[in-house]
Amino acid sequence: MKDYPNTVVQEYVESQKKWWWVNYLSIPLFIVIKVLLIAFCLNFIKLFDLPNVDKIKFGNFVFVTLIAEFIFIIASFYKFINFYWLNTEYTLEDVQTYYPLSLLNFKENISTEKWLAYPLQLVNIFELFYWLLLTWGIRELLEEKISYVKSFGLVSVTYGAGILFWAATVCFLILNTQY
Repeated sequence: MKDYPNTVVQEYVESQKKWWWVNYLSIPLFIVIKVLLIAFCLNFIKLFDLPNVDKIKFGNFVFVTLIAEFIFIIASFYKFINFYWLNTEYTLEDVQTYYPLSLLNFKENISTEKWLAYPLQLVNIFELFYWLLLTWGIRELLEEKISYVKSFGLVSVTYGAGILFWAATVCFLILNTQY
């Protein structure tokens, strides 16, 4: 880890104070982009020959995705509770890399390559609940004309392909910046 001169650190802190509002504006913007991209992936369900699929509008996919996003709010509360009350001895790296109930938490038993951190964070209980909520939402949008298994398959093909592409892109970028 590098040691920076005091003036550099002070300038950085001052610039953060000056631009604090950008962080607050960027969070909702990123959430909107994420929801729209996931709804876009789910929109590919319309390519399948399913009952009532022609009645589904893009806004319906956005609504289902927004409902499912509440799972990640619960994950954030879990992380807050973990670091505020349970695990009070932590480093900055612990806070940055910790994701509740994910495979990354078991990094002693799994490879700790930096590029593997993100995919290991993605494999967690909250992501599973997210998939299940999307499955329920798709089944509801199709007016319960398909089974939960088929609905889960549709989510796997559409959202699963999107998340796989996203994880591969993030891993690629990490590998390129690391070496």
